[in-house]
Amino acid sequence: MTGQSILRIFIVCLAAASPSLAQSVTPVSGSQMLFSDPAFGVSFNFRAGWSFSKVEPNTKSPELSIAYMDGRSVSTGLRGLITNETLPGIRSWPKTVFSSVEFAYDARSAASAEACQKLVRDNWETEAAALTLNGVTYWHGTVIGGGVNTEIDEDIYATFVAASGACLRFDLAIATSHVPGKDFPRELTAHEKELIRDNLMNILNSVRITPPAR
Repeated sequence: MTGQSILRIFIVCLAAASPSLAQSVTPVSGSQMLFSDPAFGVSFNFRAGWSFSKVEPNTKSPELSIAYMDGRSVSTGLRGLITNETLPGIRSWPKTVFSSVEFAYDARSAASAEACQKLVRDNWETEAAALTLNGVTYWHGTVIGGGVNTEIDEDIYATFVAASGACLRFDLAIATSHVPGKDFPRELTAHEKELIRDNLMNILNSVRITPPAR
């Protein structure tokens, strides 16, 4: 069975098992998938072939939190996690240090923009310039984490939707591995880094927010 066949079966099962306000993933073309979350009025496109996971929230943690690249999450509001280990034009580990990419989407209710900012800013190390896309202004922060011989470089974009009282966060992460294989993986070139970020930013650029009625 091919990867595309497995993905189609997964999508059908997800749609059949989910209530009307649950997240869904549907194909919109041969190369694009559409993620929709009617509960928070959020949708975005991503490449067919990327792995989608609907992650159940861990209610032990009260704050929005970074979704780790190995699939673990301490988020109470992680609504979707999209990952891939290969990208067009990029040599993956062990040829280069490139290991995988992640696009994670969190959503929670918040009483105000200030309350939302407190939630999302607790998880980043450096404040970056705000960004406006499709009429939505995002706070922007960065964080670098990882362990021995691995690194996760994350750009986090967050916004508060006053009409629905929703605190939304999008985590764009690049994982690299310096663990030697047959040979030592080479560092990524500036062009390769730009290509990887462009793939993630294409998803963020496709985000549409239509606040549901309270």
